[in-house]
Amino acid sequence: MTTRPTESELLAPAVVLEFSDDLRYEDVGPLRRFLEARLAEMIAAQEEGSDGHFAAVRLRDITVSDSVHLADMLSEWGRVIVAGRHDQPGHIQTLRQNLPHWWNRLVANAQHFADHPEYLPRWRNLRYLCVEHAEFIEAANEGMSRSGYDGVDAHP
Repeated sequence: MTTRPTESELLAPAVVLEFSDDLRYEDVGPLRRFLEARLAEMIAAQEEGSDGHFAAVRLRDITVSDSVHLADMLSEWGRVIVAGRHDQPGHIQTLRQNLPHWWNRLVANAQHFADHPEYLPRWRNLRYLCVEHAEFIEAANEGMSRSGYDGVDAHP
């Protein structure tokens, strides 16, 4: 007899983030706190009123906004997972496809601080939604150059 996973099991963060379908609400907090701390250091290092100070403050504000937005999306995604509706078309797929975009925006900022001792290797770009998506994309790209058209076979 197969038992269905509990809600807490379904919503537990993955040990290793490999696909964006594995993202959970709890993944955002540590990344947000890390970025806020690093950006606070950047802000403190800039002379108030300078362009550098302005840019660091704006990056912090945008990062916080992106973090809140992603957390809200992952809260909704959690309800989708618990209900078993992750393959439902329409709004659910739009939500599903937007999660890696917002995660990867935050990760791009965190990667600037990859040498910091508090940086976690799990903060990396997530290219695929799930294993099936990865297999589909890799099969579709088989034999094709990812660098665009080149050589004598390129269109005029």
